[in-house]
This record gives sequence, C-alpha cells and structure tokens, in this order.
Amino acid sequence: MLELSDIFYFLLVFLLIHFWWKSMQARERAEQIAQAACKKENVQILDVTVSLKKIGFRKNKQGQYRFFRYFNFEFSLTGEDRRTGTIAMHGTNEQYIYMDLPEQPVIEIQASRFSNGKYHQNDNPSP
Repeated sequence: MLELSDIFYFLLVFLLIHFWWKSMQARERAEQIAQAACKKENVQILDVTVSLKKIGFRKNKQGQYRFFRYFNFEFSLTGEDRRTGTIAMHGTNEQYIYMDLPEQPVIEIQASRFSNGKYHQNDNPSP
C-alpha cells in the first residue's frame, strides 16, 4: 500500500523529469533560434550548440514573475574571432536575442520574428 511519503517521492521524481524534459526542449529551440539569427546576420555560429547560462525568475512587462532560461552561444565574423550571444527564453518561447556585433555593441532582435528556426523580416516586432 502506498504511503503519503511514497506519493511525495513519486511526485518529486515526476517534477524533476518534467523539468529536465522542458529544459531539453528549450535548449533545442534555442539552438534553432541561434542558427537562424547567425544566418540572418551573415555570421558563423561556432560549435553549433548553445549552453545554459542561468535560470531564474524575472518580471515580465505585466509585472508578473516568470521562469526564464538564458542560453549562450558563440559566433564568429571572420572565423578567427569569438563573440557571444544570449537567448532569453520563457518556457520554450524565446523572448530576446542579444548578439555582440561590431556595428553596434549589442543588438536586440525581437524573437517573435522567428518561427520554425526561420527569420521573418517583414514581421513587426511585438510591443
């Protein structure tokens, strides 16, 4: 017969597996966004991967706390230098992409302009 502590442990294991699964989905989506952003900016993504920088809670525009993941990726302009980019994600939805480009120290791309890993130039960024 199951005791309350057994149910608690099953629930805890389920939540950990769910968190891991959602983290993998967010990472895969961040890789697609990084590749699309590098292609759009005509730069070379290095290592073709992203890495988790940090996780935490942050207020959104409505003042509500939301869980965010921040992923880093590296890219090169010439193949000899290394520059960094960061993707801020809420769940598997990307919020912003920051890329260190020489024309501007940091650019901000509204990530809502990306869908299925492709950049849509004609879309207007969301307010």
